[in-house]
Amino acid sequence: MKNYICPKCNGYLSIDNEIVFLTKNNKGESAIVLLSAELGNYSFRKNDNVDFEEGDHVNFICPICYENLNAENVDDNLACVKMIDSNGKAKKIMFSKVLGEKCTYAISDEGVDSFGDNKDTYSNRF
Repeated sequence: MKNYICPKCNGYLSIDNEIVFLTKNNKGESAIVLLSAELGNYSFRKNDNVDFEEGDHVNFICPICYENLNAENVDDNLACVKMIDSNGKAKKIMFSKVLGEKCTYAISDEGVDSFGDNKDTYSNRF
C-alpha cells in the first residue's frame, strides 16, 4: 500500500486508496477533496454543492498543518506531496492544480515517471 505524506509536516494524507486535501479554487470556493491514490487515475470526490469547473486553478492545502502544497520552484500550476511505495521507496509526486489537466509526475533517484493525457505539459521542468 502506498502512503502519501505532506512534505511540510510529514503528516499522513491518505486513507485506503484516496488522498485527503483541503482545496480552494480561483473563485474562492473551498472544499475537502478526495483524490484517487492511484497514479494516472484522475477521479476525485467532493461535496456536490461546490461547483469546481474545468480549467479552475485549485490550491491544495494539507488538512493537518494547513500549509499550501505548491510545487515551489517548479511551476505555479503544480502541487507536490511525498509518496512511500509498498517497497518503502520515497518519491516526490507532482500533479496539476488545473482542473481537467491530467498530468502527474513521480520523481525519484531513478528518474521521472509521467502519467496522464497532458503529461508533456510540464515535463521540461524536471
